[in-house]
Amino acid sequence: MMLLTSPSSSRQHSSVTAFLLQLLPLAVSSVDPLPAPTLSTDPTHEFYYEGERFALICLAATKKKIGGFRFFNQSREQIHQQAPYSLQSAWLQVTATKASAGDYTCMYFVEESGQETDSNRSLPLSIKVQAAPVAPTLSLDPQQQVYSPGSSVKLLCSIPSAAAFVKEIQYYGDIGVAVSIPVADIRNYSYDLSITGQEVSGSYSCAYFVIQSARPVRSERSPWINVSVKSHKISWIREVIVGGFFFTINGLIFFFSHCLMKRRDSSALEAQD
Repeated sequence: MMLLTSPSSSRQHSSVTAFLLQLLPLAVSSVDPLPAPTLSTDPTHEFYYEGERFALICLAATKKKIGGFRFFNQSREQIHQQAPYSLQSAWLQVTATKASAGDYTCMYFVEESGQETDSNRSLPLSIKVQAAPVAPTLSLDPQQQVYSPGSSVKLLCSIPSAAAFVKEIQYYGDIGVAVSIPVADIRNYSYDLSITGQEVSGSYSCAYFVIQSARPVRSERSPWINVSVKSHKISWIREVIVGGFFFTINGLIFFFSHCLMKRRDSSALEAQD
């Protein structure tokens, strides 16, 4: 049995098909990813030493209004999102550690008519990290458990013999102290810390800078050492207590001596009678 169609229905079918074919490229293009961004570093080095800071910079490849950026590590896990964000590039500050070594990628997205469209991911950028120069040692001179206000103590930073071309010494304190001192390739440097009061109590550390790979590189920090300052209040209370005991004991001695002498005088008078 043959199914017959009229010329008019055939023309309608062709028109619908043609209309759908025209819409298909638009539908596909609306979900097509945007061009991949470019990922770079600032400053750019072949490798970074532990402790150095650098920025990952993701530059979008579109003139459209940006909705935000995403950064990924080598495990393809998102480590940072910057959104909402409308600039054409985004920065991610990184401190170089052994854990931060690896490949990074980034992407951006735009938002149009309430719909988010992602870009392709950037090409991987490899970050290499090397160990920082060996830490110095920090010691105190004189070495005391407690320091009195008005005195001073030397913070002696001793640099390993393997370090060459030392250019700077830095001292750090957990109270916010940071002192940088230019030097000329030395092995030991001492900083005079004035004991002004309780405000200098705390832990201290030091590090040095050397020229490596044509740039200044900071060493690991020395282990922290503690500077304890004698409290005026505790000292004053102690002196009052000690002084009080002294006068109390002397008073008791005087009292008993007086009673004993009085008793002797009374006995002498009775013997005369």
